Amino acid sequence: MPYELVLPDVIVEELIDPPGEYLMQIGYKKLQLDEETIGQVIALRERYSKPSTNDLFALLLAKMNSCEILTGDNDLRKAAKEEGVTIHGIFWILDNLVEYKVLKSEEAADALERIKAEGSWLPKKEYEAHLKRWRS
Repeated sequence: MPYELVLPDVIVEELIDPPGEYLMQIGYKKLQLDEETIGQVIALRERYSKPSTNDLFALLLAKMNSCEILTGDNDLRKAAKEEGVTIHGIFWILDNLVEYKVLKSEEAADALERIKAEGSWLPKKEYEAHLKRWRS
């Protein structure tokens, strides 16, 4: 796929399952944070109280590097929208996996059903439309 996947170093360090270093091995790139960036995250915290601090690191790095964010977190989505950062979620990810032939349509439909069965909230109309398109 024609995307570069990046994570702030603070997130890489805290990941357990899968470990952050595993993500580096499969192609993610780690972006380092400096003292100035940390100060800017503190300023973001003053504007947005609900996203986690690590989410705000991701938001700031996305904004600084003209990146898009992949998230299902509603609080991060709201903050990113206010900051002018493009956000994508699970439907966009699965659509791209199908488009670039990483997954077959049936596999994407199966994955989406598993995600919902695991307890993720998904918009009903979009969920049903994707299943219908992928299953036909």
